[in-house]
Amino acid sequence: MRLYSCLLAAVLFGAMSRGQTVDIYTQFEHRASNLSLENMKVELQEIMKPAGLNLEWHSLQEATGKGEASQILVVHFEGECASDQLETATVKTGPLGWTSVSDGEVLPFSYVDCDQIRHLMITSLSAVVPGEREYLLGRAMARVLAHEMYHVFTNSTQHSSQGIGKAVYSSTELVSRRLVFEPRLHTRWFR
Repeated sequence: MRLYSCLLAAVLFGAMSRGQTVDIYTQFEHRASNLSLENMKVELQEIMKPAGLNLEWHSLQEATGKGEASQILVVHFEGECASDQLETATVKTGPLGWTSVSDGEVLPFSYVDCDQIRHLMITSLSAVVPGEREYLLGRAMARVLAHEMYHVFTNSTQHSSQGIGKAVYSSTELVSRRLVFEPRLHTRWFR
């Protein structure tokens, strides 16, 4: 497992090194559940654990522009990131998350659509008690964000065939006990 962790860190994050800090600046279109957000942070840290990254969370509204971050990621959360009113999830087609690209370069500006996630997970979330809903929603949000981080830090729009890097998730994958990066990443994806 230690060798896998080192390989993942070297391949997935290229120039990034173990112990490097990623400052994640967040902005929310609507309200967000504190419990979902805390669970998202815990799950994302667990997913990124093999890469040895330190994730620091900040509100975009409170950003000062000062600091010495190794890497910066700005994440805009669309919709309501809370599960208390499941039926309010807006039904629309589109991705659960996406990252900005300009002239072929992947930019550190990502989006997570909480309404899309809640809509995809409505059956799973309806089947559990409210506290568990927030936990599962946070887990799903973390997995979508990890996928977008995959694009940002590999500077690639390509997808893998399985795990966090694959193009499409089922609701089951979003709430399953474990979803990680594909152990065998193709080096052609990385610059």
